[in-house]
Amino acid sequence: MFEKLAEKNNKRQSLALMAQYLNTCFIISTTENEYLVNIEKGVVKNVEKGPFVMPSYVFKLKAPKNEWLKFLQHTPQPGSHDIIAMLRRKVLKFEGDLHPLMSHLLYFKLLLASLRPVESRNEN
Repeated sequence: MFEKLAEKNNKRQSLALMAQYLNTCFIISTTENEYLVNIEKGVVKNVEKGPFVMPSYVFKLKAPKNEWLKFLQHTPQPGSHDIIAMLRRKVLKFEGDLHPLMSHLLYFKLLLASLRPVESRNEN
């Protein structure tokens, strides 16, 4: 589900400039799985799928799988379109040291939104 964060694409490469001084490791958690995401200089270096025994991470984004699936839709419904909206609905929890998340909030919002499917346009 979140393994595609490590794939290189133009959208994520331009995002790296926003967070060029960001080095962190965080977990995205669903009810079934956990994904450990390592970011160096704003670039996602790798994503490991759990389970983990004692992972080292700075913060965790924790929501049920069905809420993440709503978030990852092409056009999410209001309340599922943004991690802060999910937090306000109390379906997403932030845990750990939130300084890297909050100081680079737009970066993380756009990074996670980059996983949404892109609609191809066939204009004639």
